[in-house]
Amino acid sequence: MKYELAQRRFAEVREDMTTAMIARNAHELMRSLKAASILDCADMASHASLYRAESRWGLYHWRTDYPQKNNDDWFCHTILSKKNGAMTSEKRAVEPYVVPIADEEKHLYDMQRIRAAAS
Repeated sequence: MKYELAQRRFAEVREDMTTAMIARNAHELMRSLKAASILDCADMASHASLYRAESRWGLYHWRTDYPQKNNDDWFCHTILSKKNGAMTSEKRAVEPYVVPIADEEKHLYDMQRIRAAAS
């Protein structure tokens, strides 16, 4: 799977960053910190996507191995955190909506999805 491939590559890049990256001045230091932050964000996104075994939010989170939305198991918040240097994920229930959503509006977002495969 591409997410797992990405995580392996992120680990290689992180190793390169910790062993070979140098900063000769404050500008280079800030650029290296920015690069490390971007790497952290990409790694967190791939971890979170692997944890959520479904597809949701149109093409933003699309898993070919889980192409369908699964509200029974995944209508929840997924919480990503780092414990002892490793990323972990957990589920948290969605609290009731403050503003009720009309029944005819509940599926409008899902209608934005592309349903047919491109030829």
